[in-house]
Amino acid sequence: MNIRTAIQEFLKFHEVNNASPHTIENYRKGLVYFVGWLETTYAIYDTDNLRLEHLRGWVTYLRKAVGHHGKPLADGTVHQYGVWLSIFCHWLEHEEVIEKPITTRFTLPKMEQKFIPTYTPEDVQKMLAACEEGRRTRPHLHKALASRNRAIVSILIDTGIRRKELAGLRLCDVDRDMRVLLVHRKGNKWQQVPVSREGFKPLHEYLTKYRPVLAKEADRTIAFKEDAVFLTDNGEPLSIPGLSSLFVRIARRSGIDDKKVSPHNCRRYMATTQLAMGRSPLDVQRQMGHTTLTMTNRYASLTIEQLQRSHEEYSPWRQRPSHDRGETDKSGYWDQ
Repeated sequence: MNIRTAIQEFLKFHEVNNASPHTIENYRKGLVYFVGWLETTYAIYDTDNLRLEHLRGWVTYLRKAVGHHGKPLADGTVHQYGVWLSIFCHWLEHEEVIEKPITTRFTLPKMEQKFIPTYTPEDVQKMLAACEEGRRTRPHLHKALASRNRAIVSILIDTGIRRKELAGLRLCDVDRDMRVLLVHRKGNKWQQVPVSREGFKPLHEYLTKYRPVLAKEADRTIAFKEDAVFLTDNGEPLSIPGLSSLFVRIARRSGIDDKKVSPHNCRRYMATTQLAMGRSPLDVQRQMGHTTLTMTNRYASLTIEQLQRSHEEYSPWRQRPSHDRGETDKSGYWDQ
């Protein structure tokens, strides 16, 4: 089969299996990049000619490749391209498009585990103080946008939901009595995510007092259950890029420059803080929507405060002298 045709069949397979458009687009981008390199470097166009050396050669090429910013690709980027290629080749093997497996000895490149600093409680207060937005000449919008921003930061900090999950919230997804959000998670799964009392207050204030102000900008006076929770200054649903732009502005206004100000760092802060406070990793796993504890444990490794307390308690310097075990120090059945 022609490799480009196989890629199209692979993408259709994932569409039928309800993979998200974002996932499918990532597969397409990564595989089109690979096949272009394969055709140029080896003049290979058919799946029958794929070999292990081509998979390894692709990774080697990526390690030396330069990205859009004129810098070498990050380890994580190279690893991700390797993951996409590996998934595609596994599919080729499973569908018997190729007869001989080529992935059994293909290993993904290792990634450098970098330390990523997360927020402090002082950083969170700076972010909340930086939520003021909009022209003061239009005070009704100024107050509404500030309330919306505080609700967004509070929910992300409190629940750890993803950027896409927050942007996709509908009014029917918010349970006011139970303080629970119904979140559309990865893998086309829906999950109830609890919100604390303190985390829910800014959201409740925004929904009852200020969301109607933003909705009115789009001439919407009636709220329907399928309507988006978070709106822009013109009353339209806040998009994922719009949410990212909001955090760029919050970063600039807050003055936080020693760490990344982003929705994902809110998620990281929630996880590391709860694990450090002693919440069960299983509960944190479910809160974050992880399918296994493996990913959750990566956040556990960042909780230096908990590690420090544990180390202080079990430091070798706390070792007590052993009790006198007799007249001699002998520990065996010999004299010398």
